[in-house]
Amino acid sequence: MIEQGLMKLVQGDATVAALCPTGGGHFAQLPKDHPLPSWTYLWVSEQSDPTYDNQLGFREARVQIDCYAATPAAAIGLATAIAAVMDGYSGTFTDVDSTPVWGSFCNNKQDFFDEAPRAYRRMLEYQLFYTAQ
Repeated sequence: MIEQGLMKLVQGDATVAALCPTGGGHFAQLPKDHPLPSWTYLWVSEQSDPTYDNQLGFREARVQIDCYAATPAAAIGLATAIAAVMDGYSGTFTDVDSTPVWGSFCNNKQDFFDEAPRAYRRMLEYQLFYTAQ
């Protein structure tokens, strides 16, 4: 699963791990009362090149990564660390499928403030180009 590979790549980075000592890489939302800073990921969309024999192949996905923290500086710092891992990445994810990733490019960045948990959030959106196994 490519999602597993994405999570392992980002959380496996020493800087990201130091900024998120209680872990990150949660799907879609943070667990209730999870310590900050942390991050989540969400698949926004995905396209594939169709084939006549229904084989998997080259794909393009839009992936949203949300960085949460108690201060703006911490949210931006975590986003910067994740961007250092993701921007221009190409290689093979260490997921169960060993998914080849041909490129990872940030195409959107936005800041938010979530009132209820009193948390700051920076959203990064990436285009991933990869080959499905």
